[in-house]
Amino acid sequence: MEPRSFGVQIFYNHVEATEDISPYLNSFTYTDPIDESDTIAISLLDREGTWAAGWIPKKEDQIRPNILLRNWLADGERRTIVCGDFMVDDFSFSGPPDMLTINGISSPLNTEFKETSRSQTWKDVTLRQISEEIAARYGMSLFYEGEEVPIEKMEQSRQTDADFLKKLAEKYGFALKTYSGRIILFSWEVYENQPAKSVIRKQDVRKWSYHSSMLGTYTGAKVSYTVPKTKKTVEVMVGTEGRIYNSTEKADSPADAERIGKNAIRNANRKETTVTLTLNPVVFLTVSDNVELQGFGNLDGRYQIGKIVHQISRGDYSIQISGWRLPDAESGQATQDPAASGGYEVQSGDTLWDLAVRFYGSGAKASAIYEANRDVIEEEAKKRGKGSSSSGYWIFPGTKLTIP
Repeated sequence: MEPRSFGVQIFYNHVEATEDISPYLNSFTYTDPIDESDTIAISLLDREGTWAAGWIPKKEDQIRPNILLRNWLADGERRTIVCGDFMVDDFSFSGPPDMLTINGISSPLNTEFKETSRSQTWKDVTLRQISEEIAARYGMSLFYEGEEVPIEKMEQSRQTDADFLKKLAEKYGFALKTYSGRIILFSWEVYENQPAKSVIRKQDVRKWSYHSSMLGTYTGAKVSYTVPKTKKTVEVMVGTEGRIYNSTEKADSPADAERIGKNAIRNANRKETTVTLTLNPVVFLTVSDNVELQGFGNLDGRYQIGKIVHQISRGDYSIQISGWRLPDAESGQATQDPAASGGYEVQSGDTLWDLAVRFYGSGAKASAIYEANRDVIEEEAKKRGKGSSSSGYWIFPGTKLTIP
């Protein structure tokens, strides 16, 4: 088999500059997040002062980089990873060794999208219609995937179209980003429910980290709306009692409140169990893909990719993926049977969130474990000098729990 090779092709202000830049290229980084603008960083060696004494990039210069792979998965294979179109955002010199670093950001063809504030009242429209009108305003195309979201009335007050549309997307459970002259809007729920595209095994990973937090583990949300005829404000409860997220968003109707509340819970809880993996690029993934981790013990399961970083340096190419855990079982049934061994004894470092992930595949089930063991948990907390367990936040080694 022919040896693998990789490189970076760079067009600068629509002129190919690969031969001019390659001898000096120290590193190239392409960052592709799921709901933010893509970025690039190009680091060039400048030992002889070639760049500092001569050419200097200008803000908003255009860069189009591609990652070129040869013989990567098969002999004779040629694969191109198209990174998109970028504008120079800033640059810096540093040393030693002397280095020029150029940072670029993916941006719409018309910069007014992110820079010009507008005020407008939207009535009896859908999220798609608002997005189509904004995209057309700047000569951009729209990619939209998800349900139709009806909106009775929405005020855009001294906001850029970019900020207004991003806030609207977050409110109704959509991700938003701009890429190569397109506005991309897609429903989180649609992509979370997709099957895993690839299996990532621990032995294939160069480096990894996992983080789980009790913060943001909401079980329900409260959203208010005003009844048009009576002008009375009504509060709608979404989800279950436990830790409640009080949304400041105003709804148009009970159905709108339900949608907003559900997405508020998802947004608050999405990144509570996260993982970052550095691996050889032997599989080609995109942000929003779901993957399955295997060989990580209790951390095994489905994760959604929220960011991919391609890193090329002299002699090495790697990708780093970051994502969050997805529920393994919507049924809420325990994935292991702790009752068979007489329950579970709390170990040092345990949290109810981690136990819910282990036994149910979802940290949102932490409140179910707490309710089933409330008396035991509260009694142990008082023995340890606590006024209460703060709804299960404080649990202590040796406590025996029933997992319902």
